[in-house]
Amino acid sequence: METIAPAARAIEALEPGAYRAPLREAPRREGTFYSLAHGEEQERTLCPLCGSDAERLVFEVADTMFHRLGEYRLVECEHCSMRYLNPRPTMEALARHYPDDYLCYTNFDDGHWLLRWAFNRLQQDQARRRVRQIEKATGRLAVGTRVLDVGCGRGEFMARLKRERRCRCTGIDINQEVLERVHGELGIGVVHGTLAQAACPTASFDLIAMTEYLEHELRPRDVIEEAQRVVKPGGYLAIEVPDITGPPGRWFGDHWWQLDAPRHVTFFSPQTLTLMLQDCGFEVLRVKRYGLLMSVGYSLLQAMGFHYFGSNKLAYLTLSAVLGLPSLPLLPLLPDFMMVVARSRR
Repeated sequence: METIAPAARAIEALEPGAYRAPLREAPRREGTFYSLAHGEEQERTLCPLCGSDAERLVFEVADTMFHRLGEYRLVECEHCSMRYLNPRPTMEALARHYPDDYLCYTNFDDGHWLLRWAFNRLQQDQARRRVRQIEKATGRLAVGTRVLDVGCGRGEFMARLKRERRCRCTGIDINQEVLERVHGELGIGVVHGTLAQAACPTASFDLIAMTEYLEHELRPRDVIEEAQRVVKPGGYLAIEVPDITGPPGRWFGDHWWQLDAPRHVTFFSPQTLTLMLQDCGFEVLRVKRYGLLMSVGYSLLQAMGFHYFGSNKLAYLTLSAVLGLPSLPLLPLLPDFMMVVARSRR
């Protein structure tokens, strides 16, 4: 089996198990400056939905996961109510906020057996739920469906589609180490970088999935427009993001776990995400809002002053589960995530 594919090779030529080298990063946007308070380069931005520069400050939020310097301004557009960080780290600076022990890249192989079991169960349940939610809009995915998973992480979603639906999957992510693991253990083709850097051929995929990804993108509209180009006519785009307008987002405020500044830079509501998709040529088929047990627990811990540390993952995740357990019967009433499935009108 081929291990490394040349960087110039088109993604359509990648067979399952092939690996593609990283491409050059996109040029930096104008308006950058060095923030002494954060120790990094940042950029000022306009509203990612309507392009307005009219904004109001919602609150300032710190990095509660890795406790790095400074606080970030969460603002709301006065024209369309889109919420986003402004200013925010540049693309180069943002990459340094994703260390190897970032939760989405962690596999807990070296952790306690109970932690490994619980986290694996959680990830499998999450992948199963995502497939179910997508197929409620698309129908059962046919054998051979070409799927692109943008921000694929450890690849559980692709592994389930490959195993249960025999889909042809390709993953994109910015973490090279986790991609090598996906490639080596799952035999799935992967590309290092972003969707824009992947330079996929036009109309090459039946389904593009972005689960817990779009909130990390500095230019989400550009990403959706690129997805419109890459998906086949009548093909599907499935996006899962935190819902900042749900009860947990409103109640916990700057303690809401899913703020995760500065890794999350854009914060959607069902309305703002629907508008962005429609503006980019998609027809929204289904919007499903839901709550997650662990997310409620995480937010409660943060409100109590306890924050995530890499050295005590077992204690932190256990406490989160215990605190979130009483909310289990109420999760349908406590949505802080949403899955939106849309179809290309092209």
